[in-house]
Order: sequence, then C-alpha cells, then structure tokens
Amino acid sequence: MIFEDRAAIRLDGCKFTLHGPLRTADEIVAAADGADVLCMRDQFGRVTGEILDRLPNLKLIVTRSAGYDHIDLAETARRGIRVCNVPDYGAHMIAELAFGLLLSVARNIVRGDERYRRERHFSDEGLRGIELHAKTLGVVGTGRVGLHSIRIAKGFGMRVVAHDVKENSQAARDLGFEYTPLERVLAEGDAVTLHIPLTVGTHRFLDARRLAMMKPGAILINTSRGAVVDTQALIESLRSGHLGGAGLDVLEGERSIYHDFSGLNVVVTPHIGWYTDGAVGRILSTTLGNIAAFAAGKCTNLVGS
Repeated sequence: MIFEDRAAIRLDGCKFTLHGPLRTADEIVAAADGADVLCMRDQFGRVTGEILDRLPNLKLIVTRSAGYDHIDLAETARRGIRVCNVPDYGAHMIAELAFGLLLSVARNIVRGDERYRRERHFSDEGLRGIELHAKTLGVVGTGRVGLHSIRIAKGFGMRVVAHDVKENSQAARDLGFEYTPLERVLAEGDAVTLHIPLTVGTHRFLDARRLAMMKPGAILINTSRGAVVDTQALIESLRSGHLGGAGLDVLEGERSIYHDFSGLNVVVTPHIGWYTDGAVGRILSTTLGNIAAFAAGKCTNLVGS
C-alpha cells in the first residue's frame, strides 16, 4: 500500500509494510508474502488466482478504490478471502474533473496554452470554442458521480438526458433531467460523459457502433474506466471528423499502452479524478476502518458476497 501521509497509517495490533506501485504478479507476491491483509489501488496490479495461490495466508484484500474489477472475486470467494472497498470517497471531485475536461476540450484551453508556451504565439486563430449553456449533456450512469455531474451541468444552464439500467426517478424530478434510452442519449448529447463501472457487460461499452450513434461534433468525456471505451474506434471516429473531441482521465491499458491522439482535440489526464487533498484523507480513513473492522471479527464495505 502507499499513502501520502505514511505517519497516519497506524492501527493497534497491526504491522504495516509500505510499498510503491506493484504491477506484476511477482512484485505483489514478494510484497505480500506471509501477510494476512493486502491493501492496494485499482490503478496498479491485478489480483488473480495465480497470485492468490502464492499467498496462502491471505485473509483480506482491501482496495483503496470504489472499483474492484482488478480483483478476481470468483477466486477470492472460492478461497474464503474477504474483499472490501472504499465505496464513497466523494463523487464530487470526479464530476469536477469531468467538467474540467469538458471545458478544456470545448474551449480549446489546452490548445491555447500549448500554442503560447510552445510556439510563443498569442493568437485565437482556429480556437473558436463551443458554449455549454443551452447545450445538451448526455449522462451514462447516474450513480453518485453521474448525479453530481448533472448538478454541475444544471449550473451551466445545460439540458440533461441520462441513461441508467436502474433509474432514480426521485433524482430526475429533483434535479430536472430526463431518463431516455441509450440511443437517444448518444444522439442528442452535445457532450456525453460516462460514469459506469467496468464489468464483463460494459467492456468496450462504447464501441464503433455506438460511437457512430453520437451526435456529429459531440465531445466524449470518460472518467470511469478506460476499457468501457474502444479506444481505437474512438480515435477513428475523431480522425474522421464525426466526433469533435474527447476528454479522458482513463484509458485502456493506461499504464502500458500509448494511444496516439496527435492532431486531435483530445485532453488526457493520468487517472487523477480521485486524487485530491480531501479524497486522500477520506480513502485512508475508510481503508483503515475496513482493516480494523476485520481485525475485530467484522466486515465493512464488503464486496463480492
């Protein structure tokens, strides 16, 4: 595990060993050899059956994230290993970054900055932006992050259409948005923002077929998981001129694959939607609480069972 405030990692009766990012099976096994608890983040290595075979003492895996698709839950369940997450460490900061990305793409903020710093040229030529006011935002996924994105969109004076497999009718009434079929969200959204988990069913959820359904010139924002978008299909849609731009905080194979967006109106940030001063503290507090509960014979924030 790795936290910014290492001095705060204390629990009576527990001994912690701290490591930098662990990405390979050998690195994870070497670090966790003999441990009862493995604490990690979703951005780094995957916990597979092979790894669990090599860690026979392991009783608990605590992920410092809401997502847990990096852990093989079928294998942990088979071995009786508990898995806990941090289900809510503040949806607002991820929604804030989503809108930061949307503004950066819609108003050519990064392009303008790069022109001035790299080319030493102060010119607005070719940088005409897109207003958000009175435009339509399509929101796919109306959990905590999706709903906060809708609140922000309303502050910009945007119309919102949304899609979710489980509709929140009370939120729709309170916030003033409309649930519609996915095809309509894609077709009507001047911008579409994704707030869905990565599962077997959502892998490459936005593929070439669905990208083609999007409104010409629309902007795609993804702060959920990189693999919910077919990246090559996205690049082809952007290069063809069908889509107007993209803001991406997550990518397929984001730490191992370089995706060439050169010449495209794309802004990429390195999976920092969660990474704020407040969130780091909240994640640490919940993580230590999960471990303390387990040590006391209880389980909090249990997933997979």
